[in-house]
Amino acid sequence: MDISQFMRPDLVFLDVEGRDKYEIFREIIERMARNQVIEHPKAFLEEIIHREAQAPTCIGRGIALPHTRTIFVDRPVIAFARTRKPIAFSQHPDDVVEMIFLMGTPKEDPNTYLRILGNLCKLLRRQEVRQKLLKARKPTEIIDIISERESLHMF
Repeated sequence: MDISQFMRPDLVFLDVEGRDKYEIFREIIERMARNQVIEHPKAFLEEIIHREAQAPTCIGRGIALPHTRTIFVDRPVIAFARTRKPIAFSQHPDDVVEMIFLMGTPKEDPNTYLRILGNLCKLLRRQEVRQKLLKARKPTEIIDIISERESLHMF
């Protein structure tokens, strides 16, 4: 599965600022709404926050994958955000995040949802991928890094 097909340059946000994960979520979702990829941003944000309350989505290595299955998207969508400085994602001191892949998938499509999460986790295990994502200067570079790794089947 080509994860990059669910990303677009106007959904890649570099150097996002916020005091906590909820401010970061709000910022990402407001930008997604401005780019017309989600309907009802307030309700979508509530779904993301509800999911986050069930279990923090920090997967380690400075990465979080907040996600929800929702009626507010008609196809899978992934926004990428890199924070200006690390953000605490739980009470655990090691759960700090610099890169966020915020995902919404149609509620009626759980298989795609699980495949995207699984492939993202495999891809982000690779240190060289994480380093390139942290160093990228343009949104298109982020998508190219993900697409390149997928085309090489190196995750």
